[in-house]
Amino acid sequence: MGPGVNLPIRPEPAAGPADFQIDSALLLRLEHAAAGIVAEPRPADDMFRLLLEQVGGALGLPVGSVWTAAGHPTSTNAGPVLRCASTWYLPGRENLAGFGAAIRGPVLEPDVGLPGRVWRSGRPEWASDLREEPACPQAEVAAQAGLTSGFCFPLVSRDGIEGLVEFLANEVPEPAPELLATLSSVGRRMGDALRRQRVDEEVRRSEARLRAVLDAALDCVVIADVDGQVLEFNPAACRTFGYTREEAIGRELAELIVPVDMRARHRAGLRRYLRTEQARVLDQRVEIIGMRAGGSVFPVELTITRVGRDGRPLFAGYLRDLSERHRADEELRATRRRVVEAAVAERQRLERDLHDGAQQRLVALGMTLARARTALPGDPSHAATMLDQAIRNLDEAALDLRNLARGIHPRNLTHHGLAAALADLARHSPVDLRLGMVPVVRFPAVVESTVYFVVSECLTNVARYAGTQMARVDVAVEDYLAETGTHRALAVAIADDGVGGADPARGTGLRGLADRLVMFDGRLEIISPVGGGTCVRAWIPLPRDGSLPPATPGDLSQ
Repeated sequence: MGPGVNLPIRPEPAAGPADFQIDSALLLRLEHAAAGIVAEPRPADDMFRLLLEQVGGALGLPVGSVWTAAGHPTSTNAGPVLRCASTWYLPGRENLAGFGAAIRGPVLEPDVGLPGRVWRSGRPEWASDLREEPACPQAEVAAQAGLTSGFCFPLVSRDGIEGLVEFLANEVPEPAPELLATLSSVGRRMGDALRRQRVDEEVRRSEARLRAVLDAALDCVVIADVDGQVLEFNPAACRTFGYTREEAIGRELAELIVPVDMRARHRAGLRRYLRTEQARVLDQRVEIIGMRAGGSVFPVELTITRVGRDGRPLFAGYLRDLSERHRADEELRATRRRVVEAAVAERQRLERDLHDGAQQRLVALGMTLARARTALPGDPSHAATMLDQAIRNLDEAALDLRNLARGIHPRNLTHHGLAAALADLARHSPVDLRLGMVPVVRFPAVVESTVYFVVSECLTNVARYAGTQMARVDVAVEDYLAETGTHRALAVAIADDGVGGADPARGTGLRGLADRLVMFDGRLEIISPVGGGTCVRAWIPLPRDGSLPPATPGDLSQ
């Protein structure tokens, strides 16, 4: 018996089971013993041990056990089985310890043995000869220990049977009705205590699971009562709003996370709902403004649900910081604006190039032909000279148009693919361009065009700013993790050994490339330490139609 436990009776030797002296004093002592056991919270194992000691010791029974239901050891579809949860033997009967150990391992089906019979009937049962119990596996072990008879009574709560108490002896007389009634009362008292303990344990486990869910939640979870007082503030809310849980619990929600200019409306809305129970924002996703501990405001997505319909309600708020989403949306809008502006600028450039180049040459060509026509009748030789000039002007205009077309979409790229177009670009490049790996297979036109212009823009930057006349280009097929999932992508790397220090924020060229790639769910990466050269890497996702070439050996991310 544990320290501090003071029960009204102690186990003491009795003359023998045949000499049950059933009187009112014994019955009252048994009731008091049960009351003492359940008077304070204690583990079930301790309750079982004390119950066996008190009842078995008072009645002089040599050995007792408690059986409880457990899940079937071999089948999840079968019903419960009975397992021995505790054993006890009368002091001085240590020879029965082996019997107690023998019955702790096996399990009983609910209709087997004396405990199984009581499990089915739900009332105390007596067995004059255990060997007559149908299919009782422990009968032989009991007989070897000299235990041939016994009785068993259930521990009953309003939920059903919580356990079974069995006592065995060489000879157990049929219990008197008064004793059975008292043991039934003891069983109900103990069953109710076991149920309370089980329910309390289930509540503790449920609370622990809820705490774990709240702690692991990525969204903020804030629970408040009808007065607006915060009852729960999970770790995500602590990180987002800048309060510790201890600082938040007990404070008014409005003062904690609602901006000052919105608090009156928040409080009025809560009062209106409590008065009318007409919800305007419950069970909906709405976007509002939240306030951090330092007073800064930020956009949040909020969903409020009512927790519990009976009694005083609680309100659970689920909040998500939208700051990053708003930044991403703004960047997307800015990207679209820059793409539109770049398209307008490109059209203006084409107009200038046509006006300043081919258009001027074609105008000069027309004027030369007109003069030649005028001079032809009187001075054929001079007319021939002017026609030769017209032919030169026509060749120059054609060259201007070819160069302009190359800047829009090179002919080689259309007819022969990316490898041929990059080779042609290398021949006309203002820097010494070395081509590394470049797949010779064809890719979708938009992918080839994007890679081509990324390389072309980067080579222009090398010639203008890098302070070197050498660059290298590699192209490969790689796996690429984009916002929409893992894709196969065409990856390109342009590297030089120049002065480095490239910064997309200082110019429009690299930023324009990044904008172009974003439109295709691609990505641009720039590594350009000062004095360490520049490496520009780009990934353009390929379609998921199963027609892609295999990944190229090597990894351009290195």
